[in-house]
Amino acid sequence: MFIFNPLFTIFVLLMGGYIAKLVGVLKQKQFRTLLDFAITFTIPCLIFDGIYHLNLDWTLTLLILTGLTCSLLGGFIAMVIGYFFRFSRATIISMFLLSSFGNTLFIGIPIVVGIYDTSFIGKVVFYDALATALPFSLLAPFILSLGGNQPISFLQNIKRILIFPPFIALTLGFLCKFVELPDFIFGPIRALGGATTAVALFAIGLGLGFGAIKSAYKSATIVILCKTLVTPLLFIGILKLLNVEFGPNSILAILESSMPTMALAGAMIIKAKLDSNLAVSSIAFGILFSFVSVPFLCYLLL
Repeated sequence: MFIFNPLFTIFVLLMGGYIAKLVGVLKQKQFRTLLDFAITFTIPCLIFDGIYHLNLDWTLTLLILTGLTCSLLGGFIAMVIGYFFRFSRATIISMFLLSSFGNTLFIGIPIVVGIYDTSFIGKVVFYDALATALPFSLLAPFILSLGGNQPISFLQNIKRILIFPPFIALTLGFLCKFVELPDFIFGPIRALGGATTAVALFAIGLGLGFGAIKSAYKSATIVILCKTLVTPLLFIGILKLLNVEFGPNSILAILESSMPTMALAGAMIIKAKLDSNLAVSSIAFGILFSFVSVPFLCYLLL
């Protein structure tokens, strides 16, 4: 029952956006505006508040890096399977990116908070920063360039990272830890940050489409299974091999590694004109499949 509440919340928010599109209250193209609002305003506030109040833990850092390693391994496995099925280069590269990076913030926060409490938000934000946002910002432009004719510009990629609002918030959060900020300034910050999950999930629901699965069901199935099951099972196997205790931090990291495909990864694949149908299908059905995979992992871990 404890996992039902966050999954129900996620479902309602997603379906709210999807139904708003179906009845014509909002248009599908408006999901980009809502996502931009989340990325530019609400997520930076959430990140700054979470990082500033986070007590850094080297054990958690190692767990997060292990989760990143397992996620990249999951992406590599998906890519190898795609090569075996003789998919196109654009599809194989898309499969790697979609299988390596998950929705660790938008989907991860309600699930982890539902299992534990709001004190874990900072840890989720830290996981997202270290295992998703930073590596994705660094690797995605290079990976996408392999599937098309886009030139690789290292300086341009660095500039994009430096002016990326969540990265700015992450940097400021760490820098401000050296000073004591008055608590009243966090009132508006928390108000905006608290809207992140609702706005982001509603936006994703608004942008959901299911028609693309007909032409990408094989590759989408591989991506979804590698992202939501293969990656966390690899993580569990490594921790068991090293005799690591399955405490709250390790369970958090495992669940975060199992989050479905990152919406931004799909958007960048579409923009790069790689496998757009795979990107849309992986996001839509990956979120739906998490209603099966997350309870299964909780059954194994809790």
